[in-house]
Amino acid sequence: MTSPYTFALAAATGRVATVFGGMTVRTAEALCGRCFDEDEAALLRTPDAPLPADLVRRAAGKDPFHWSDRPAVIRRILPQLVVVLAEGEAECDLMARGPAAADRPRWPREQAGAVAGFLDAWWTRTLRTKTPPIPAGAVFEACVTASSSAAPWLARWETERGPAARRHLADGLDRWREELTSGDSPFIWWWGAEAEEWAAWHEVKRWPAGRVGAT
Repeated sequence: MTSPYTFALAAATGRVATVFGGMTVRTAEALCGRCFDEDEAALLRTPDAPLPADLVRRAAGKDPFHWSDRPAVIRRILPQLVVVLAEGEAECDLMARGPAAADRPRWPREQAGAVAGFLDAWWTRTLRTKTPPIPAGAVFEACVTASSSAAPWLARWETERGPAARRHLADGLDRWREELTSGDSPFIWWWGAEAEEWAAWHEVKRWPAGRVGAT
């Protein structure tokens, strides 16, 4: 039986496809010739043309200097990027840096809201699934990277009291054991100000003790 939160993730993925359908990269867009060949550039310039998953992954994870209009590239690949993430992308935190580097919070409300809705549904599905495609800690890192904030994802985790969420918390603490003791940040693909990255990580470090005591 398909769970309601799986339906919610499918609906959020569909909303991204609707909102970003038909978007394209400008014909004059200069893509890095060392990383993208002419056929790949042509696909990015063709609205709604199916993109190979490898192209989506590379386009999402590259630094902005690979093209002149980063937001246009990310908008173009988003309908397929969210599918790649939902299905279980091992390097999801690297892929999630794309929306952050493209300055997603400054996009039109409908576009920014569609991406935020997907991240929320993806995180909820992860927390409520005993064995999600990607470990919860990795999805959390990806959501934090994509939004440049830890607060909304910690807040959602706080409301989850089921056994799956408690298990994911224990696994997350184990995942971050080295960072928790060394002081290093686990957000290795963070895009933005270093001070904001450390503020997000310190918020995470302060949070688990009270959460563990409440479960």
